[in-house]
Amino acid sequence: MKNSIISLLMIFISCSSSCQVNSTQKLSDQQIIELIDNSRPLKGAKIPNDIKHRLGTTHVSGKYYFTDEPFLIEGCKKVNEMGYGVIKLWFQKNPQNRFYHFNSEWDIKDRLSLKELAQHPYYKTCFEMPFSTIALSVGGAGLRTTDETVQVEEKEIYELTKYLLEEYKDRDLTFILHNWEGDWLMRGGNGIHSRWSRSAGQLVNAVDGDRYTVPVPNDSLQRVDAMVKWFTARQSGVSRARAEVKNSKCKVYHAIEANKVMDSMEGIPGIINYVLPRVETDMVSWSCYDGLDETGLKLYKGIMYIYENIRPTDYMHGKKVVFLGEIGIPEQRYEGLTEKKTVVDRWDAYMGVCLALDIPYMIQWELYCNEPKEESLRSVMEKRTTEEMRGFWLIRPDGTKSFVGEYFEKLLQNNGKRIM
Repeated sequence: MKNSIISLLMIFISCSSSCQVNSTQKLSDQQIIELIDNSRPLKGAKIPNDIKHRLGTTHVSGKYYFTDEPFLIEGCKKVNEMGYGVIKLWFQKNPQNRFYHFNSEWDIKDRLSLKELAQHPYYKTCFEMPFSTIALSVGGAGLRTTDETVQVEEKEIYELTKYLLEEYKDRDLTFILHNWEGDWLMRGGNGIHSRWSRSAGQLVNAVDGDRYTVPVPNDSLQRVDAMVKWFTARQSGVSRARAEVKNSKCKVYHAIEANKVMDSMEGIPGIINYVLPRVETDMVSWSCYDGLDETGLKLYKGIMYIYENIRPTDYMHGKKVVFLGEIGIPEQRYEGLTEKKTVVDRWDAYMGVCLALDIPYMIQWELYCNEPKEESLRSVMEKRTTEEMRGFWLIRPDGTKSFVGEYFEKLLQNNGKRIM
C-alpha cells in the first residue's frame, strides 16, 4: 500500500508541478480517490502553513446581522476576526439594493464608475482591513456585449485596476476581478430555460421538483461569441493597467468564472469548452456545485478538465491557475446533509482535493446565509431566524458557528500541523 501511495504521488507531482496536464498520466477513479484521501486533514494530512491565505468566504446578501454597522463592513470585520485571509465581495453598481442593505446609507449617484465604487467609504474600509486576497464579483455587459460596448468595458476595468494598483501599492494585497457564474450568464439566467441538454425533455434535479432539460438554443454560438468579446475586454483592461503601473506590491488578476463544468465535459456549449480555448485569462474560478459528490472525485476531474482548456496570459508565465470561487453545502436543506458528521466529511473530501491539486483558494458560500427556505422570502429585506434559512453559512442567525465554520476553525488553528 505504501509503495502504491508513493507511486501515485510521484505521478501527481510530475503532472501538477507546473499546473500542466499530461494525458499519458491519467489516474483511475480509485487512484484519484486514494490521492484525495491521503490529502484529507481529518485523515492525517498536514495542513498547509498558509491555510489562512487560501481559505475564504463570501459576504453578500445575507438575511441577518448582529451589529448596527453598515452590513458590508460588519461582515468584513467578522471574516477578519475569524482569521480568514481571503474574502469575496459583490462589486456591482447597486450594492444598496439587496447586496448590502442593512444599516447602510450608500448615497450613490445614478451614473457610477467601478473606480468610483472602489472609492466609496464602505468598500475602502473593507479594502484596508488586513486581508491578503479580495475577490470581487464584478458586474458588466456579459451576454449583451457588442463591438460597441467592448471599449467601454475595457476602459472601466482598466481604470479600476489602475486605481487599485496605485492606491494599495505599498501592500501585499491581491485583488481578483471576476464575473458571476459565467454559464448562467451565457444561458441568460438560471431558470428552466437554462437547463441545456443534448437530449431535451429528461427529468433533472428532482430533489427540487420536476425540472426538465431544454434543447441547446440555435443561437448558442452567438452567445459564445459575446462572452469571448466580454472576457477579452476585461482581461485587456487588467493587462493594460498592469503594464502601466510599475513597482506596486499590490496585484490585480482577472478570472473567468464558470459554473457548469460537468455539462462542458459532456459536450454542451459552455464557458470551459467553448469560451476558454478562445481567450487568454489569468485565472479560472469554478462555482462548483455541479461537481460536489461524496468522495471529491467529480471535483478533482472537473478541475483537471479546466486545466486542459486554460490559455494563461503571459503575465502568468505559463502557470494555469484554477480556484474554487464558490462552494457550499446548505446544512438545513437536503435530507442526508443535515448531520454534522456527513457535512464535515464532505468538506474534508473537498479540502483533500484542494490540497492534492494545490488549489490556491477555496471560497465558501457564505458568511451569513442568503437563502430562506421559502423562496418568496428571498427578496424580502427583513431579518430572518435560524429555522427559516437553508444553511449556507459560517455563522447562524443565533450567533453559533455552523458545521463548516467549526471545521474551518480547526484547520486555521492547526496550520502547519496534523489533526490527531
